[in-house]
Amino acid sequence: MSAIENENQQADKVVTKYDLKKQKRAEAKKKDERNLMIWKAVGIIAAAAVLGFILSFPVRNIINLKKTVVTVDGEKIGTVEFDYMYNTVKNNYFNNYGSYLSYYGLTADSDPATVQYSEKLTFKDYFEQLTVDQIKQNVALGREAAAAGFTFDADEGWNEFLESAQEAANSANTNVADLLKTRYGAYATKNRLKPIVKKSLMLSEYYESVYDSKLPTDEEIETYYNENSATYDSVDYYLTTVNATLPTEPTELADEGAAVAEDGSYTPNDAEKQAAMDAAKPEADKAAETVMEDGELHTGELSSDTLYSIREWLFDDARVEGDTTVIDNTISSLYYVVGFKARYRSEVPTVNIRAIVTDSDNGTEILTEWEASDKTEESFISLAERYSLDSAEGGLYENQNPATYEGEIKDWIFSDERKTGDVSSFYVGEAYTYVVYYLEQAEPVWKLSVRDAIMNTRMTEYLDAAVEGMEVTGNLNYLKVEAEEEAEEATEATETEETTEATEAEESTEATESEETTESTEETGAGN
Repeated sequence: MSAIENENQQADKVVTKYDLKKQKRAEAKKKDERNLMIWKAVGIIAAAAVLGFILSFPVRNIINLKKTVVTVDGEKIGTVEFDYMYNTVKNNYFNNYGSYLSYYGLTADSDPATVQYSEKLTFKDYFEQLTVDQIKQNVALGREAAAAGFTFDADEGWNEFLESAQEAANSANTNVADLLKTRYGAYATKNRLKPIVKKSLMLSEYYESVYDSKLPTDEEIETYYNENSATYDSVDYYLTTVNATLPTEPTELADEGAAVAEDGSYTPNDAEKQAAMDAAKPEADKAAETVMEDGELHTGELSSDTLYSIREWLFDDARVEGDTTVIDNTISSLYYVVGFKARYRSEVPTVNIRAIVTDSDNGTEILTEWEASDKTEESFISLAERYSLDSAEGGLYENQNPATYEGEIKDWIFSDERKTGDVSSFYVGEAYTYVVYYLEQAEPVWKLSVRDAIMNTRMTEYLDAAVEGMEVTGNLNYLKVEAEEEAEEATEATETEETTEATEAEESTEATESEETTESTEETGAGN
């Protein structure tokens, strides 16, 4: 039977109820299959949406990693590098000014974005500004280093960075990965930080080479000292203090209604204070006659260490031994009676030492190990590397200033009897043990101070010139504030210029009118 004949037979066939039920079941099955396919497709789409949402996390990470935070003179700085620099700058700032920052309500645990640095900037804005300043210097140094063909193998420094991070992680009972994120930002990993840290190490080394190339000669140091001797000289002088006796209850000079407070205190007014000072003046004048014999002797004081009220008098070039004076301090209601003895350049040397610093009273144990060694400097370095908590390489401390020490450790280190290889231990302040290896005397304090002042000026000028004219763009709030302030200043300058021009034009017009009036008057007078 052909297909056509079969088709004709089907057409001629009578459709029964059974056939209709079979047809409905077949159609329902097809519908179910079609709906299943639809729901499968919807399910795939829904799953894809969920997966897309999940995958968006790494995508967003990638976007943030690729994002340029700031562009400094054409060089793009990404998130990881900026965060590393920001956290480094912030941590250094806290290390240097932590106690000072507490007055602003800022602590190491608080969010800098919630504490105001100024009227328009938060501390986060300020730290970002410092970060960009540092990045500008890095960009300039990097370009100079490249142009000079400067190279530096930073592998050792990178390894030390990792070792330090591991030690810190162990102490904090965490892992290095989490520690790096806590310290340097959410996207900080070893692989991402490696080129940044190595670049920082290279730039630091290049900066040191520039610093060394700019060191002043002895002649330059001497010249600078002679021009600024008052800053670096020391003085010896005698001092007697005469206090005015302030009233403890109202006097005839008191303000109307003045009275003793409930706690028994009384605050005199200016007139009463001056009367007390006038009464004490004869005693101060009399003390000036004997201050060179009876006054308290002060020796070796720099101007920065001397009381502000008497500093100018003491360091006046006209001072000679035996000069005396009486200087009033009205704020504290007293007189300083001063007798000048001498002004001079102190040649007290600094010293170089090696030291092991621990937070335990274990100096005896360390000294026992030292005694059992061959007692060489190398042996002490080995002990320092094992025991010292400080990061000074081999425990080396150069150019130590007597002013930074006190007590037994000061007396020992700066004794004239000290010789190379002397070792002793000191338990300081019931907190730290110092085991000290004496090396040698170094340059005098004044010379180091002068060299530091010269180099501070030279390196500041060098860096300022290196970053001059650098353009910075980015979506940082401090940049917006700066732009707004510049716009305001420009507007004010324009308005001032316009006002000035208008005033000058008005004055010119008045002058012209006055001149014309004068000429007219003169002509009238001549005609008469």
